[in-house]
Parts: sequence; structure tokens; C-alpha cells
Amino acid sequence: MSSHTPALRRRLAGRIAYRGADGGAIGCEHFDLSSHRDGHLLRALCVLDDVDLLRDVTISMDAAWRPRDGYCRLTRAGRDESTLWFRVEEDGVRVDGDLGGVRQPPQHVATDTRLAYLGLHPLQGDALIVEQRGIDRPGEFMPIETVTNSISPNGDEGVGAVRMTIDAAYVGVEAITVAAGSFTARRYALRWRTDWPAADLWVRQEDALFLLMRWSLIPNWYELTEWTQEDYIA
Repeated sequence: MSSHTPALRRRLAGRIAYRGADGGAIGCEHFDLSSHRDGHLLRALCVLDDVDLLRDVTISMDAAWRPRDGYCRLTRAGRDESTLWFRVEEDGVRVDGDLGGVRQPPQHVATDTRLAYLGLHPLQGDALIVEQRGIDRPGEFMPIETVTNSISPNGDEGVGAVRMTIDAAYVGVEAITVAAGSFTARRYALRWRTDWPAADLWVRQEDALFLLMRWSLIPNWYELTEWTQEDYIA
């Protein structure tokens, strides 16, 4: 028997289906969300078949789920379109990267305090914003400062570091069923822009495991189809 303390505390992994209006598959997301002694690590591969786009994302977070650094690569039709690296500091976010293979000047996006959330577009990453919103004051939208790589729905237009505010509201607890099974879920509403309707997001009640998202701005919708959980320390 090993006397070593496990490096991982917990690991969630799964697959999210991207569905068109008719329910047919138009892509998927494979994610791995791991927790360790001092924080968390999200890795996600987003496959958007309908627009021939791959999004490869890694985000490292502290114990309070606030980002430390992140990475996002977009590949379309087999060619790398952009690669960005984000480093979170106390007064902002430093960004390096390239667009279309051309190295870009370093960016610094100033923030009033240390950034609470980094939005790089994987759906399991979207779900992690609930760790910053919480469940107090149900029905009330609260602003969460973020930096994103793009403000377009697919995260592939106007690529570059952009500071924005996401308004998030806790709606309540609901029982839902998705392809992966039946869950007791917390429901949230997320609003990325004031001229966009809010998206409806459901996560597992006891954590931020993504379950379902629907957004009236687009016909597509998203649901968890497979998941596994490994706990290394009780």
C-alpha cells in the first residue's frame, strides 16, 4: 500500500453534446475537471462540427475557483486560427498569443481587483461561473467581472483579450433529466451582453458539473451525455 498522499483530490470527466434545433448532434465537448491540494484545473476540447472549428482550452484556478492562468487555441478546417495565453495578476490580465500564425504584441487588460472569472467558451467553463455567483439573493442579476478571448457566441470572432461583465442570477433548485441521467440541479441565468437575452444554465446541485444550457439567441442547445467521477480523498 502506498504511503503517498494522492496529488489529486477529485476528478470529474465527461462529454457534452452540442445539438441543433432538431436535437441532432452538431458537435461535442470533452472535459476534465480536476481538483488538487491548492486549486482546480479544467481541460476541454470543444468540437464544433457545424462550423468546422476546434477549441482547445486549459484553465488553472485557485482553491476559490478564481483563475490563475489560461490557454485557448482555435483551429478551423485544420489550420490554427489563434492561440492565446492568459496570466492573471492582482491588477489585470497579461495576454500573449498569435493570430493566423502572426505573433501579436503583448496585451495588458487592467482590472479593478484580481479577476474572478476567465471566459474562454467551453461549456464546463461557463458552468464554473456559478462558483462566483453563489445562491444568495435569488432572481437578482449580479455582475461578475471577466476577461474573455471573444464576445461572439462561438468564441471565434474578434479574437483577443476583452474585459467584460457577465450578469448572473441564481434561479433555484429543479429536478431535470438529460442524456446522462436525472439530477437535482441548480438553475442560473447568464447574460453576456445587455442586448442579448439571458441563457438558462443548469448545474448539479452539489457542485458545478454542467448539465444543460438553452439560449433563445441561437437554436442550438447543449446537454451532458456522459460523466464519471473519481474521489481520491474523502
